[in-house]
Amino acid sequence: MSVFDAIYGLRATRIFEDREVPKPILDHVLEAATMACSSGNTQPWEFIVVTDRGVRKRIQAEMIEAFKVIDAERAQTKEQLTDGAGRSVTGRAAVENLDKVPVIVVVCWNPDRGIRMKGEYAENPDGSLRETREIPGGRGVSLFQASQNLMLAARAHGLSSLFTTFFFLRREQIREILGIPPRIFMECAVFLGYSAEKLGAPRRLPVEKVSHLNRWGQVYHPDDRSTDRPER
Repeated sequence: MSVFDAIYGLRATRIFEDREVPKPILDHVLEAATMACSSGNTQPWEFIVVTDRGVRKRIQAEMIEAFKVIDAERAQTKEQLTDGAGRSVTGRAAVENLDKVPVIVVVCWNPDRGIRMKGEYAENPDGSLRETREIPGGRGVSLFQASQNLMLAARAHGLSSLFTTFFFLRREQIREILGIPPRIFMECAVFLGYSAEKLGAPRRLPVEKVSHLNRWGQVYHPDDRSTDRPER
């Protein structure tokens, strides 16, 4: 599979088959994640690979409670909450099926490798850190690149994935479940497995709607498709 096939074929999957991901494949996609670029080549990532069903069920119970609040406070329109195939794009379906997700990779930031400047963070009494100086190229710059590598490598192996940050809704509870030390930042998670849903083409804004040439407001117009592109 070419890199473009993987990119164009990537879908946010919320319902997975309840079957194991072979370890050689898991090994390969994790290694691909470590090949990502990072701010200052700090390589600050840490990956907690959750395969135990009991652990997944504990996380699921926390997220079900969190979504009771979220669903009551949503401000988006119905159109914003569905994709091109009419599927819900909220995390509720993922939460309801979370115990069946074969692999959850929780992506964390290790300050022992990630801090680059003096005064960037200060330590709290409980050993956790707080940001005290805004530095361009923060935690997400490195971790999101690693997560994208992880997802594209998984796609190349025929796996589906879901990128999410909704674990923040129960941050302290999930940190405790996973035994994450106070100094370590839990940033995001990637669900991996074999899709149990038929996914249609995604709705994506065209290039000319989001691209500017040389300065803001001057529309960048792509040429007609002069090169072959994978079907979406």
